[in-house]
Amino acid sequence: MSQRKVALAVIDLQEDFLPPHGSLAVAQGRSVIPLINDLVTNRQFKWSAVIATQDWHPSDHTSFASQHGVAPFTELEFKHPLDEKDPVTNEVIIKKQVVWPDHCVQESSGACIDASFLGNFNSISPNIVKTVVKKGYLSDREYYSCFQDTWGLHHTEMEKFLRDNKITDVIFVGLAYDYCVFNSAKDSAADGFNTYVLKKCCKSVYPEKEAETDELYRKANVTIIEDDSYVDLLK
Repeated sequence: MSQRKVALAVIDLQEDFLPPHGSLAVAQGRSVIPLINDLVTNRQFKWSAVIATQDWHPSDHTSFASQHGVAPFTELEFKHPLDEKDPVTNEVIIKKQVVWPDHCVQESSGACIDASFLGNFNSISPNIVKTVVKKGYLSDREYYSCFQDTWGLHHTEMEKFLRDNKITDVIFVGLAYDYCVFNSAKDSAADGFNTYVLKKCCKSVYPEKEAETDELYRKANVTIIEDDSYVDLLK
């Protein structure tokens, strides 16, 4: 039987997603940071790899409401970035997506990863491979997943990093449970990795819809962990 190799993926612990000053702050988002720091620093957790992701948008990113002259959280229609057409209708494929306040603009303070987590991340044992995966740097498309854009066209280095390091299992934590954590975990499972989300280490944009979000995880073959059973994966 092949050896289990487990990676921790920490999604978007960035200042613009964190209260009290983040432009797209997730309620109580900062409360998960001590828990995630413990995952990184506690030597009982035998990680094979740790990945931190970072939204990294140009100032004219298409997901910004300001680029469209509408209020944040408006749902708009977006055309396929390469003008791919629907084979049935012969019309350019359209996707409806929400637009957001400007956030995580490259080199801005809001794009910075939380300092306490980043310090612990940078101090990880050299025996544990680590990387920062940036996403959202192409201006003409949305990214929720750390694997690819929402159209499945551009792929980050995430999958290659996991495969190069022979990772078998990935545990996701971070922000937000119902957006970037979910979409990243969904793609991880679809790529064949045993995939888990540690729910106590996540917060949602829409916590009132969490039961629906949980069901989406289950349909995507992602295991939701709500107890300490993850410790058994790391022995």
